[in-house]
Amino acid sequence: MIEIRAFEPEHAAAAAALFTPSLAVLRRNVPELSPQLPEAEVAARLAGMTGFAAVEGRRLVGYLVSWFPIERFRGAARSGAYAPEWAHGVGGGDTARIYRRLYRAAAAQWATAGCDVHAITLLAGDAAALEAWFWSGFGLAVVDAVRPMQPIAVPEPAGFSVRAATLADAPALAALDIEHNRHYSTAPVFMAPRAAGDAAAWELFLAQPGNTTWLSEDGSGPFGFIKFDANDFDGADVARLDSGVFISGAFVLPARRGRGAAAAILNAALRHYAGAGLACCALDFEAFNPEAASFWMRYFTPVCYSLMRVPEWRG
Repeated sequence: MIEIRAFEPEHAAAAAALFTPSLAVLRRNVPELSPQLPEAEVAARLAGMTGFAAVEGRRLVGYLVSWFPIERFRGAARSGAYAPEWAHGVGGGDTARIYRRLYRAAAAQWATAGCDVHAITLLAGDAAALEAWFWSGFGLAVVDAVRPMQPIAVPEPAGFSVRAATLADAPALAALDIEHNRHYSTAPVFMAPRAAGDAAAWELFLAQPGNTTWLSEDGSGPFGFIKFDANDFDGADVARLDSGVFISGAFVLPARRGRGAAAAILNAALRHYAGAGLACCALDFEAFNPEAASFWMRYFTPVCYSLMRVPEWRG
């Protein structure tokens, strides 16, 4: 019989051993992933976490730990609880049943802590886990994805050009970034409002070694960009790359879309970083952002899915 108990530090090693086989399968399917998160590191992280363990006899068969409460979760005026991809796992048995029992315990704990949002990141390819959390009321929110630093087959730009931004482009990028961030708050995306970077912030970003922003422009000036960050990775831990760069922003003015600008920008940047010896590129995007989802899924392979639930009531 399976018993749900408080997760204790002595569960950490066995819990890490439940997680790492799933990560190994993902790495075989997506060879671009670097050998991050060794089992010993996962165990060390888990030893300091709070949550629940599913135990059958003396054997750990599942676990779910999390960070909570997280104030202003995803920038909104609400608290959240979040379990990253390495913070949960099930080994053998009925995956859905074990996850549901773990979530039942965690949900009560999170509600007591005042969490208005429940979130979890799953490894892509784990169909049983996705099904279990879908049937627990969770929906897809964010996708982490990677690709090798190989150029893509796209036509040459027609009616516009693509180049790397310079410090002199900072004011134009700041103006585009206002429109970029406004897009996130409009239908159907409806994300919490974000602050755009001003010209000084763009100058600071471009001055850091390895960082670039590539833009498209025509006779009216720059109208699209993709921002590549070599210093500050902001995605799922399993997508963290030893020899890579992280896309931290992308936008094309609505009136200029449909001309292949985003693909041309991406291709130019991939050629640049491949020439610099980097092997991979990573990003994350909101699944409910239709422009992002339709574009990035053409060129990148998902490695993590982050799911969210906003309970209607927590009594």
